Amino acid sequence: MDLGLQGKVAVIMGGTSGVGLKTAEMFLAEGAKVAICGRSAERMESAQTQLLAFGEKADIFASTCDVTSKSDVDSFINSTAESFGGIDILVNAAGQSVMGHFFDITDEQWEEQIQLKFFAIIYAVRATHPHLVKRGGGRIININATLAKEPERHMVATAAARAGLLNLSKTLSQELAFDNILVNSVSLGLIRTDQWERRRLKNAPDMDPEEYYGDLAKKRNIPLGRVGEAEEVASVIVFLASDKASYVAGSTIETAGAIGKAL
Repeated sequence: MDLGLQGKVAVIMGGTSGVGLKTAEMFLAEGAKVAICGRSAERMESAQTQLLAFGEKADIFASTCDVTSKSDVDSFINSTAESFGGIDILVNAAGQSVMGHFFDITDEQWEEQIQLKFFAIIYAVRATHPHLVKRGGGRIININATLAKEPERHMVATAAARAGLLNLSKTLSQELAFDNILVNSVSLGLIRTDQWERRRLKNAPDMDPEEYYGDLAKKRNIPLGRVGEAEEVASVIVFLASDKASYVAGSTIETAGAIGKAL
């Protein structure tokens, strides 16, 4: 199936690992040009090397960037547009969770979650919008979590920030539709990513990975009987960015194995 992504420019905020990196790989495989950013220079270099297996060096732009810094985001977006001659797609994929009950979460942790899962998206959309308008429209896909609708008390700060992003995405889909910019969300359930791998190595380093994730799926009562893979989420993101999703806007697609809870 031709998704109509040949020559398109996709920006992935937080594209150096996990779902973001898999999404970058799929865009390149579809003939798109890709820009990724992240805070770690070491992880950035590793991601660039990995992406070369899916595209040409000229089709990959990578730069360190703190997505919670407006000046960093502005610089990264403008450099991408200058390198590739424009931008067609924005994927907001940066994020990490913080565990803790309400009275255990510090002010600093609250601020970090809100900056990373709310203001970072605001900065990226503001910076990218004029470039999308110049192209006659485009796509914005915000990566969220099912916690936005199904909060859990041990994830209070993350769930609250995710709920705000859910509302922001819906509002943006209405406002930016007049610019022919389609805004959608992809809401993650339990997905096997680097973040979960770090938890596995911390909590059960001697346990077989397949057994570990199998137990997680059972504990969470996931009807499909397994956790999801990053590439399964990336497939949904790439579809939403494609010509085949030309009348999909304001939607939230859950990739959660038929269950609402993410963690």
